[in-house]
Amino acid sequence: MATTSGRKFFDEHMEYLATKKVADMVNNTYAEDAILYNAFPLFADAPPPNVVKGRKALIETFTKYLEYQGEIQVDSLYNFLETDDVISFQATITSPKTGKWAVGDVWLMRSGQIARHFGFAHKL
Repeated sequence: MATTSGRKFFDEHMEYLATKKVADMVNNTYAEDAILYNAFPLFADAPPPNVVKGRKALIETFTKYLEYQGEIQVDSLYNFLETDDVISFQATITSPKTGKWAVGDVWLMRSGQIARHFGFAHKL
């Protein structure tokens, strides 16, 4: 079975996270004016929801996220959806630091990059 362009984008995004190449991930996969709407608890400076605007702020946020979570293992990926301008999915992940989580993301795409990112999670 051929890998779709959306799944390839997802896999590359996860590889950046696995290798902790946060700046490369943001600069290569997020639009310059990208916005993250984040409802992920605990790691941000303020309680959710948080709105993070621009690449510099995204790099800071994802760096904090990886410091909080440590290594991230995707246990299951489901409800994967892609269209010309949307990639969305749900997953369960395990972190050695924080345990098991259910996560979900919606990426609104523009010109092959994430323009708007809606993320949510809860601890299992």
